[in-house]
Amino acid sequence: MSYNWVLFVYTSVICTSSIYFAKTPTPLLLIWTGIIYIGLHFMDRRNKANTAYTIFQIITLVIFHKLSVMDWCLPLYLAQMGKQFYRIQTPARATTISLLYITLYALVAFTHIEIRSYEVFTLLFSSISCFILAILYYRYIHVILNQTQLLDNEKQHLSTHDALTGLYNYEECHRQLEHLVNARRPIVLVLMDCKDLKSHNTANGFNGVNRILKQAGQLLRIMFPEALFICRYGGDEFAIVLETQEVEQTKSSISLLLASEFPKLTGIEINYGLAFYPTDGYTKDDLISNAENTLYNMKRESWLKREEHMLRSEKLRVVGELASGMAHEIRNPLTTIKGFLQLSKADNFNIRPWYDLIMDEIKRMSMLTAEFLQFSKPHATQFKVHSIQDCIHRVISLLDSESARLGHYIEFQNTAQPIFMLMDQDKMLQLLLNLIKNAFEAMQDQGYVRIKLMYSEKHAIIEVSDTGKGIPESELDQIFLPFYTTKDSGTGLGLSICHKIVQDHEGTMEVESELGKGTKFIITVPTASQDTPPRVVPNEKSAADRHVSI
Repeated sequence: MSYNWVLFVYTSVICTSSIYFAKTPTPLLLIWTGIIYIGLHFMDRRNKANTAYTIFQIITLVIFHKLSVMDWCLPLYLAQMGKQFYRIQTPARATTISLLYITLYALVAFTHIEIRSYEVFTLLFSSISCFILAILYYRYIHVILNQTQLLDNEKQHLSTHDALTGLYNYEECHRQLEHLVNARRPIVLVLMDCKDLKSHNTANGFNGVNRILKQAGQLLRIMFPEALFICRYGGDEFAIVLETQEVEQTKSSISLLLASEFPKLTGIEINYGLAFYPTDGYTKDDLISNAENTLYNMKRESWLKREEHMLRSEKLRVVGELASGMAHEIRNPLTTIKGFLQLSKADNFNIRPWYDLIMDEIKRMSMLTAEFLQFSKPHATQFKVHSIQDCIHRVISLLDSESARLGHYIEFQNTAQPIFMLMDQDKMLQLLLNLIKNAFEAMQDQGYVRIKLMYSEKHAIIEVSDTGKGIPESELDQIFLPFYTTKDSGTGLGLSICHKIVQDHEGTMEVESELGKGTKFIITVPTASQDTPPRVVPNEKSAADRHVSI
């Protein structure tokens, strides 16, 4: 129930009681005075700051009290007083108002009480008690009002400022920028983004990054004291707005501060974008869009430089690994040959019985060198349309005698319709031959090699699986690396060459394996129509480039 309705009920009770107990000599006038008093309160919203209106309310209350001849009107005085306390700012004025109301109440009450010591003492005690209560009530109200004001101020501050850095937040940044653009002030908008803050998050934790952001906000205030405003635009982004007339001079000074001084003081490199009003746009959205585009371009250049540096470093590492692996593979047979030659020279020893062994080592070096050159040498590839089924059937025919000798079986699960693709047929034959021979070597006992051909969304899928011993999960990520092998003999380049052939055909190669059950290689390559013209694809990648992409 609202304040005015409480007064209405209480005034009605006083009117009714005064008439019922025959206290008032003029019931009709009392009723009309009560109606006027309540009506004044209901119309109070329109005349809150009107002093004459308040005085009229007080006079009506005094008349109503006089006509009712009842001390029950004391709460009405207190209510009237409390209503005014919300607009009183000083305790001295509140004390004066309280004394006025209590005095009016006492004077009216004296007119209808019997002048005896008890009644007078009771009236004085009630008046003084109400006066003290009014002062305490005033203090309580203003404590509440002050706390409410503080909370409102804090709420207002939080709605416009970032809680971590104390700078303007994103929404307030847009409001302030809109205001400056509407005022047609020459300004520059600077959007800056802290680089690699996620790596700091990993190294220093969440609190460490928060500390860095707070320091960044404080440093920006120091570096740009003339800024119209600074805000935290996003997670690791800040916005600065400066008033400027000289575009080029401002660009150079901002570049010096943000590209040089800021990283030195914080250890954080940044990207930034600039937009000038009215040079780069006439609206707030134009300025923000231009600044974001400049920031994006700087981010892109920075990212490309970093990627180039990382790729260069990776290439150097891969070249070192390839050279180390090649040297290791060649050193072993050279050591064997050197030993026999030194033995022959020192003791005039006849090495004819070991001639075949020496030749085997020489052949192994020759084969290793040839495979390495095939793996690394750039060359142009001639692609023509061929049937994948024909290619698989040819491989099966070439391996018929070997599979029969070893006691293995080759099964081919074909599709109903022929599938064609642009291929270097010799390379595709080499790919399938390598995979099936590896499958034979993985099966110590009689086993099955299953070839499955499927078609899916303009791609052919070739699965080559065996029933061999399988590959440990820990080694699956390494089998395509050059010189990596689990066999007693071999160069370790076979699967790397297979992977290269699939990449040259714009395909992908995956492997699945389970120990004791076998291994499956899944090759996915794009298909082509039978009338697709041939094309020559230059292959300019080095071995290091291909190894990096594996």
